[in-house]
Amino acid sequence: MGNLWKVTAKRESGKLSKGMSVEIPISDRSGKPRAKEIAQAIATKYNIEVGETRCTEIYFEIEKI
Repeated sequence: MGNLWKVTAKRESGKLSKGMSVEIPISDRSGKPRAKEIAQAIATKYNIEVGETRCTEIYFEIEKI
């Protein structure tokens, strides 16, 4: 069984606004989403390119749901 993670922006960063969030299912492992997965989810949902270096817990709250 996989895990579902909610990733929410903690602050403004470029076109990304505080509070924007994505849900990321992880089925092949138990850990948190990787930076590349967060960037891809944001691009898919909001059509916003976010650099992988900004897809960390400094910029995002990452919680298992």
